[in-house]
Amino acid sequence: MALAALVLLALLVVVVVVLAVRQVRLGVQHERTRLLVDALDARVGGVQRRLEEVPGIGTGRHEVALVLNPIKTHADRVRRELERLAEAEGLGEVLVLETQEDDPGTAMARQALDAGARLVIAAGGDGTVRTVAEQLAGTDVALGVVPLGTGNLLARNLDLPINDVEQCLRIAVGGRQRRIDTVDVRFTHEDGRVTRQTFTVIGGAGYDADIMGDTKDELKSLAGWLAYSEAGMRHLRGKRHEVTVALDGGQPRRFKVRTVMVANCGMLTGGVELLPQAKLDDGLLDVMVLSPRHALDWARIAVKTVTRHRSSVPAMHTEQAQRVKVEFAEPMPSQLDGDATGVITALDARVQPDSLVVMLVAEDDASVRDDGVSAAAPVPEPAPHI
Repeated sequence: MALAALVLLALLVVVVVVLAVRQVRLGVQHERTRLLVDALDARVGGVQRRLEEVPGIGTGRHEVALVLNPIKTHADRVRRELERLAEAEGLGEVLVLETQEDDPGTAMARQALDAGARLVIAAGGDGTVRTVAEQLAGTDVALGVVPLGTGNLLARNLDLPINDVEQCLRIAVGGRQRRIDTVDVRFTHEDGRVTRQTFTVIGGAGYDADIMGDTKDELKSLAGWLAYSEAGMRHLRGKRHEVTVALDGGQPRRFKVRTVMVANCGMLTGGVELLPQAKLDDGLLDVMVLSPRHALDWARIAVKTVTRHRSSVPAMHTEQAQRVKVEFAEPMPSQLDGDATGVITALDARVQPDSLVVMLVAEDDASVRDDGVSAAAPVPEPAPHI
């Protein structure tokens, strides 16, 4: 019995010693872990402090950015209302980026993306909206539109209330997200340069570009979109130009035209629906060739456009394609989304399906497919692919 007790006691001593050694080792490991965590915390804190010194990064990261044309009427009102709305919705500080005379929004949109914005609101004319959309295309960052221009083409095709700044801001912040197509276009210029741009509504060359490039700014300030009518009347008389048009890599066809237009959607200023079948999300481009020879042809085109009559007009040719190449026998003026873009000798346009997320309120009267689906995703969450 005594021997058994001694053996049991010895085993107990060994267990106690082993446990003590393990406890010491665990304490050492715990201390090492604590020191490592403290060191990492110090490093993270240092990095965070450095990041916070960069606008829009770290804890100062901006979820909502506003690209604003400061010379537009209601610009200050847009800024104040959006800041109030963002505060009420808990979206944090709005990153406000003003456009410049030589940059309607390109650098500002890039800065917004670099700052981590999930929603970029373009407040200005068609040029600002187009250049911001160009930078957002291919991302999950949503585009909100507050129309402050004359044509306001994308806003019209999204059925936004173009005369209600506050309502447009509410839609931009809390509306519905939907993916639409954009158009990648390459222009060949007189000197052989090739430039690449993106548009969302309509691009073209000829009569339409003459109107956009020759509308008087002072008249636009006084009469709004009606100013385009004055320029249109002045350029109504003119000669037709020879062009070749190739669709989806097919055989080029020759036309004598006043204008060639490539559209992503069909509504123009004044609510005129030039191409009712054109939709922002159908994965197709709508090509229109106008070749009127005299005033009667123009009258027929006008009647068909206004009445939406299905009868064909020989001077008005339309087709659909995913890629359109146009070559001009002589240089012609061009335009994208209502802004003059210089004289060109060729264009190559390709649709980019579902490449841009936009904010809208409803699809009933917007230029989108009836079978499309929008996503009720709260900003600033990334938009789902629709």
